[in-house]
Amino acid sequence: MTEPIIHIPKNLDKPITVVNKSNRKNTRLSVVVPMYNVALFLKEALDSLLRQGINDELQVILIDDGSKDETSTIAKDYVDQYPDVFELYLFENGGLGAARNRGTNLAVGEYVTYVDPDDIVVDDSYHNMLSIINRTGSDVIGGAVRRFNSTGKQWTSTVHNKAYHDAYEATTLGEHPELVWDTTAWNKIYNLEFIQSNSLYFPEKMLYEDMPMVVPMYSLAKKIDVFDEVIYLWRERDEGAPSITQSTAQKNNFTDRVKGMKMILSSLADYDAPENAQNEQLNKMLNFDLRLPFTYEKYIALDDEYKDTIYEQVKGFLKLLTPAQFNQAQYWYRALYTVWLYQPKVVVQNAITKFAKYEFCVQFNQDDGSFHSSYQDDFDFDLATLNSDFEPFTRLYSVTEENNQVVLVGHLFYRYMDLPTRNLISNLKVELVNKNGEVLVHSNGVADMQYDPDATAKWGFENTQSRREQAAHNFDISSYRITVPFAELERLNETVYVKLKLTVYDRELELLISEPMPGDQPRPEGFVIDNGFLLTSYSSDWRLRLTYLANAPLVTTFTWSRNHYLWTIKNAKKNIIIYNPTNREILKLVKNGNEYSLSKSDANYIGTPGGAGQAWWQFMTTDNTNDYDSFELVRMATPTIAEPHTLKKNMTVFHVSNHVATLAVSWQYPLIADAELDDENVTIRFWLDGWARLASSANITFIQDGLDNKYVAKKIEGNFLKRNLWEVQLPLGFGLYAQNRMLHPEVTLTFFQRQPFTMPLRWGKSKFNIFREEHPVGRLTWYFGSDDSEEHRVLTMRQSTNREGFTTMGEKVSFWQGKYQEWLQEPIFEKTIMYSSYWGQDFNDNPRALYEYIEKHYPGYQHVVVYSNILQDIELPGVIPVVTGTKKYWYYLAHAKYFVNNVNFEGKERVKRPEQLEIQTMHGTPLKQMGFKVLQDWTSASYEQYLEKNRNWDYLTVPSDYVAEIAASAYRHQAKVLNTGYPRNDELFVRNNEAEILRIKRAMKVPVDKKLVLYAPTWRKKGERKLGIDFESMYASLRDDLFVLIRPHHLSGDIEVPMAYADKMILSDDSFAIDDYYLISDVMITDYSSVMFDYALLNKPMVFFVYDFDNYVSSRGLNFDFKADAPGPLVYTQTELEISLQSFEEIPKRYEDKIAIFDTKFIQYDDGHASENIFKAVFDPEKS
Repeated sequence: MTEPIIHIPKNLDKPITVVNKSNRKNTRLSVVVPMYNVALFLKEALDSLLRQGINDELQVILIDDGSKDETSTIAKDYVDQYPDVFELYLFENGGLGAARNRGTNLAVGEYVTYVDPDDIVVDDSYHNMLSIINRTGSDVIGGAVRRFNSTGKQWTSTVHNKAYHDAYEATTLGEHPELVWDTTAWNKIYNLEFIQSNSLYFPEKMLYEDMPMVVPMYSLAKKIDVFDEVIYLWRERDEGAPSITQSTAQKNNFTDRVKGMKMILSSLADYDAPENAQNEQLNKMLNFDLRLPFTYEKYIALDDEYKDTIYEQVKGFLKLLTPAQFNQAQYWYRALYTVWLYQPKVVVQNAITKFAKYEFCVQFNQDDGSFHSSYQDDFDFDLATLNSDFEPFTRLYSVTEENNQVVLVGHLFYRYMDLPTRNLISNLKVELVNKNGEVLVHSNGVADMQYDPDATAKWGFENTQSRREQAAHNFDISSYRITVPFAELERLNETVYVKLKLTVYDRELELLISEPMPGDQPRPEGFVIDNGFLLTSYSSDWRLRLTYLANAPLVTTFTWSRNHYLWTIKNAKKNIIIYNPTNREILKLVKNGNEYSLSKSDANYIGTPGGAGQAWWQFMTTDNTNDYDSFELVRMATPTIAEPHTLKKNMTVFHVSNHVATLAVSWQYPLIADAELDDENVTIRFWLDGWARLASSANITFIQDGLDNKYVAKKIEGNFLKRNLWEVQLPLGFGLYAQNRMLHPEVTLTFFQRQPFTMPLRWGKSKFNIFREEHPVGRLTWYFGSDDSEEHRVLTMRQSTNREGFTTMGEKVSFWQGKYQEWLQEPIFEKTIMYSSYWGQDFNDNPRALYEYIEKHYPGYQHVVVYSNILQDIELPGVIPVVTGTKKYWYYLAHAKYFVNNVNFEGKERVKRPEQLEIQTMHGTPLKQMGFKVLQDWTSASYEQYLEKNRNWDYLTVPSDYVAEIAASAYRHQAKVLNTGYPRNDELFVRNNEAEILRIKRAMKVPVDKKLVLYAPTWRKKGERKLGIDFESMYASLRDDLFVLIRPHHLSGDIEVPMAYADKMILSDDSFAIDDYYLISDVMITDYSSVMFDYALLNKPMVFFVYDFDNYVSSRGLNFDFKADAPGPLVYTQTELEISLQSFEEIPKRYEDKIAIFDTKFIQYDDGHASENIFKAVFDPEKS
């Protein structure tokens, strides 16, 4: 037996508490879930385990590692609800490695896997992986991974992208050394006997415990399966406490990683791992692990002790390497590591800082095709350039068919390699290779590289450069066009990758076509070729795959006749079925001669509204309907128009989805039949069928957008007995849809004998020329997109300012290097003030208040106000509105004398002239950490840009000395501090009187005879549609003389308050400013929101409902001791909140001392004269 990495004798470690109620008869898979303070995420993870299709054979071992939050309570609920699946074991804290080992010792399944409790396992992944590993008898099977966060955004996992290229069965590490890039434990299923017999336990008391377990495991495995489908979603926490791998501020995060790397190299040697795998492991370590994206990105923020540790640890590791091993590092890392090995610590740390800030430069020598680094100049050493140093940067824009060929269009260049002219490239060749890289065909297809006017402008500049300068690198020849004859793919009859080979500067280079852009263009549904089908797809690492399916089952014709479908399908097996992948239900089609149709009973079934038949049914063919593995997908050429038809009471659309002939059965939706654009309108024709065809009228409305716009549609085809076709013209003129950038057109139907009904307009699956393209129309640019989270793609319309002539990066660079430079030499406009608030989202807050004061008292000034988009006329006295990203915006950046902002003026290319003066008003008192105190807001590479923007400030307005201290640390500015308070608060002093308060109450239509409670919480999670309070409980507990106004944060999703509670609580009206609610309310409930500082000016009581205090503070950070300094009670539960409201009038007296301290600390200088004092200090300094 191989010596174990860490040996844990079975049952040595006893749990404190066991909750196990299982009566499960058979266990195929044991899932170990180590848990520590994960109450915020646990339900998502455990719910995903219940969607694996193997609940009857699944053991989920929940190991609570001494959690302090509600983790164990949530876990116990799952044990109670699913006793045959979940088991709970409570241990004293031992760390992640120990928790996994404890779980392994409790596993009883044939196979075991691990899941981190903040991640998600993709539906049916375990079912699919077990099917493979059962068949192959392999020791382990791994699957692909994607990253995600709480917003639902997903992106590539770098390490897994390097490891997973295609599907392989019963392979080895020697055949696929790239597997060493995948060092995570949780995206694999292991044979438990294999784990136990080799004592493959996790190291304990260290971070990155996966690495020393997983890589040796690959060496020991006799057979490995690779499943090239995304099976695991790896969370990047953007709420709650950061995960272990995100907690990079601790030194052991680095030292444990290096420790794990050394353990890996040692074990690979001990287990006689193949040399290619050892080399690939070094490639990963030198080009990824030691690069430490999580450390170098923040290198300049680390303390000296941490930097010293990095220096010593990396130097010690590099000294272990032979020259051949050292050369596994890419050129730019070899340059840094060379300095690291031979220079003293202080010099090395300066070199790392330059590297982290991208001030390290690599030049390309066109004479000999080699690289030359600035480190070589600084320290006088030679460094060879290897072919492996040329890193391709590529994108695939489109995959189309033309003259019986596949046509691929994209761009390609190599990092640092100049390609200014076409003659530098020769021997362009196309090869078709299999998944192992073996050449199948030297293609007769044509490849060419052409001029791309935007490539150099986008990517040719170094981080230290502005685009006002000459680009450091020239990538002009970077657009490729490749053709591959269908005939070659037809002859091969297997999956191929497309390899492009070329000679540049006498270097022979090659790459696989990969990296598709978002959208449909690089993702066609496939092409029918003679008697077969060409399938286009992508591997999990985004490499293009072309698969010719000879004699593929194909739908050749289909018709809708007499209320049912008839399909003609060639190359079919014995049975044609339709398959529901959601519940794995099968319906067998009836064959009539050469045609297939639904049976009468099945038609009734899928035509029943609201039933399980409403699904997207895939067409398949099989000789045995009981053998799922024998099912073969039926293909079809993509129809230009995919018409809806009513089957019983449901809508059906026959089309191609994910390359498969599909019958979509759904609710009766209005579907777009056609959409055309002219100079001023978009004409949309849409179908109505089923119950909707009984409509007496149809209008396009924008109710969801809060607009009164209504456009009448006319029926142009059909009647009450037949599907209707309606037509509507939507005008696209300026100012017609207010400032709403995103629009959601809906169809509002009226009837003779039923209530009107409104529902979204949907694209369906037809093809449209205007879809997902930008269209300039006068002063606007329109984009017709979709909400793909909704069935049949809900139509969305986006309007923005027409920036024609300033849209491509090439146009912008030409402008910045030309006309903008001329403007910078012209005279300053001495009486012009340029304002921006929240990056131009609206004109409000402190900049708006200062403008209003100056315009009222000093009308001789010209005011330029920045907007991100101008979609309707803006009429403000003395104001010239401008839009970011336009030449007019840059014109005033070059000419204005004064600038007022509450964030920063965007644009790295901006030059602030010596005569120009900039006022930073801030947009709120900093309760939470910000600026350079918040690591995720900047990187080492962006540090100088961020600092430069802050150092453009000449004046900074603050409400107190304490805030001035915070700003100095957070922003590292050099501005003169103005102790004036905030201009926006001046109005609170002016308007805080009984007459004004009564006027506002009447305008809002809220009770004038009750005391008003304002609830104004901060934003927590994007799109969250719930608040912390329990409406029902609060309603029941409220005093009769109280009325609650709920004001959610503007970034929250749509919050709804049940109408049943409207006599005591309502949502606020967004047409009124938050200041209006401050004035009329008698008490405010808030949490960590900066509204507390403005509200404190009114000397009214506050209650702080902080139900998630520990999670929030650990993830966001606060600038002061909130518990000690809050000017009112902190309540943590609904009950405590309700009790505090019963006697809120007593708060000012009970918290008198804390309120006084709070006021001095945060609102020291707010006195109602901020605008006046700012004007005197900046515009008229002689009077200040």
